[in-house]
Amino acid sequence: MRVDREEARDRILRLIEDSDNPWLKAAFYGDPKVSQVLDRLFEEWEKSGRKGIPIDYATDDELVVLERAAVKYASMSTAELQMIAYSYMSGGGEERVSLSRFIRRILGLE
Repeated sequence: MRVDREEARDRILRLIEDSDNPWLKAAFYGDPKVSQVLDRLFEEWEKSGRKGIPIDYATDDELVVLERAAVKYASMSTAELQMIAYSYMSGGGEERVSLSRFIRRILGLE
């Protein structure tokens, strides 16, 4: 898949890194797909003597994964991002998040 690398990179950085919303960052970085990509990027970045920034080492496919996740999370409300982030922190996944379960967990009923 061909992507405009500079545009995708700038969009990811603008949506995630430039955001003041810690829940957006927690949900994005807690996403297993994002985490998997970033693990590889940091490894490549380290091997290259930390030149540039880790996202510079992303393949086109990895940029697509990161950009889609950035757009998805940036379009969510803070409440949605909190539920997702808490779910990732508790070992669940986004697909397992439900409002009622989240509320039960917060109230100590689960």
